[in-house]
Amino acid sequence: MSATLSEADPPTTFFPSSLSHEADDEKPRSGQKRGRDSASDDDGGDENEPKRRAETVPKEVIFRIVVPPTQIGRVIGAGGGQIQRIREETRAAIKIADAVTPHEERVIIINSRVEDSVVSDAENALHYIASIILEGDDMSGGTKYGTGHLATKTIRVLIAGSQAGCLIGKSGQKIEQIRNSSGATITVMSQDQLPSCASAHKSDRLVQVSGDIPNVLEALKRIGDVLRDNPPKKVISIRPNDGFTAPISAPSHLTVPSADHVTSEMFVLEKLVGGLIGRGGHNISKIRSESGATIKVAGSKGSGQQRQIYFSGSSEQVALAQMLVERYICSQLLQSGSLC
Repeated sequence: MSATLSEADPPTTFFPSSLSHEADDEKPRSGQKRGRDSASDDDGGDENEPKRRAETVPKEVIFRIVVPPTQIGRVIGAGGGQIQRIREETRAAIKIADAVTPHEERVIIINSRVEDSVVSDAENALHYIASIILEGDDMSGGTKYGTGHLATKTIRVLIAGSQAGCLIGKSGQKIEQIRNSSGATITVMSQDQLPSCASAHKSDRLVQVSGDIPNVLEALKRIGDVLRDNPPKKVISIRPNDGFTAPISAPSHLTVPSADHVTSEMFVLEKLVGGLIGRGGHNISKIRSESGATIKVAGSKGSGQQRQIYFSGSSEQVALAQMLVERYICSQLLQSGSLC
């Protein structure tokens, strides 16, 4: 399923609060739109440059940001409120890809229409989400990714293999320019270092940006400029490969009866259902309240193996509910000495 776009008014520029002084320095006067960052271009061009750019600029831009499992709840927000605010304030189309494995990163796909010489809605949404992740990292002292690596103040984005050369540049000049101008550490990982959430796109590359928050956001802005001008040559799918069989529950089966309502189901070991529901239904009620999703636990069929759990709500509500269920299950497994 690919992200869809809706017709919108001319885009306005949004800067999250954590962009601090960079945003203030570049903020346009009232009634003006912020232009593209000229520092990201290799040269100043000539008087015919605007016309050439208008002819070659893509009609839409797409970004994929990898969200750590510890931060996905913050990005979605209670009942999907936070992600909905991001959509409303930036007017970008935002979709959350299905989880490939429990407790691993999730990919958020952001796209929007673009207009020449204006920062796109998708770029604003990318910075908004990145700011939430970085602020969460700052409070927790770091993000532990699914690979076990501890990274502080780090943002990771997926790019198509066809975009890697454009970002790196001839003899590495482009990426070195972005490093020097932003002060951030930027690494384009090799294909064998892709996270499991990128398993549907074997040619993808992972770009990792680390440093102080202002430096990371500045680098992300400049990387966004390059990706915007060099869109993927192949269509990006929103759904990662679902061929993995999770040890805790079977892969979710998702149906989409309408644009804003989905249903999903998962299977949980019978012996773990009691702890998931909690005394007097406390745990499952808390998950319903925090996620905003409708959750039903099927009755036992006497097989003693697995119980089916049904979820319904918006895609964000269902994603958050599934994450919370997995968290309760993992907690029980750890207490019993098992691995998640």
